Amino acid sequence: MRRLAAAVLAFMIAMPAAADDPGMALYKRCAACHLANGKGVPGTFPPLVDRLEQAATSEAGRAYLVLTVTAGVMGPIDVDGRTYRGIMPAQAGLSDADIAAVLNYAKDLKSAGAEPAGTEPFTAEEVAAIRAAHPGLNPRTVHALRDGVFDAAGTETQE
Repeated sequence: MRRLAAAVLAFMIAMPAAADDPGMALYKRCAACHLANGKGVPGTFPPLVDRLEQAATSEAGRAYLVLTVTAGVMGPIDVDGRTYRGIMPAQAGLSDADIAAVLNYAKDLKSAGAEPAGTEPFTAEEVAAIRAAHPGLNPRTVHALRDGVFDAAGTETQE
């Protein structure tokens, strides 16, 4: 009975944080593949931790992140010496505000001791503008936009 009470208490303590951060709740979609900590599954699902913020430092990177969520991405990528050959499906049913919230949450995932880059948060208006500027994309055309987005750290290339 004590364990049940402790579990209920822990859940209740955690609930307000999730309610206060819509990105955290939406990130559950991402965590199914990229894990709750954003570290991914080697060879299957690439890591997000410490990476999305890197992409969010440039206009092209910010567009790539939005379009990855809205249109999906398909094509081989190399991250930290590992090749990933999967498909990320478009995430249907998300508003522009939802997309901004989940990207803000995911870009702030950090490894222990990692310093934040201080990127600007995504906004619903920015997401809407990016989507409007890139109509009709599919996962392969989004993959083509990836070139150079992660080059700053020299940790990723596309084939």
